[in-house]
Amino acid sequence: MINTKDPALIKAFGDRIRSLRKEKKLSMEKLAELSDIDYRQLSYVELGEVNTTISTASAIAKGLDIPLRELFDF
Repeated sequence: MINTKDPALIKAFGDRIRSLRKEKKLSMEKLAELSDIDYRQLSYVELGEVNTTISTASAIAKGLDIPLRELFDF
């Protein structure tokens, strides 16, 4: 079986979310609320500790009020 987890990619994705969140001057708590996800889950995503689902990524994009594809512009 091929290992599809790429730690560098997962970290870059989390960094991108953190950067967009800070650009919009949102706390992690507020973005979690706007995204309707648990604060800890958002924290793990931003830290690159989890390979998140596309559903969670979509929720975060909605919370940031941006198209989903913009999360992947890194």
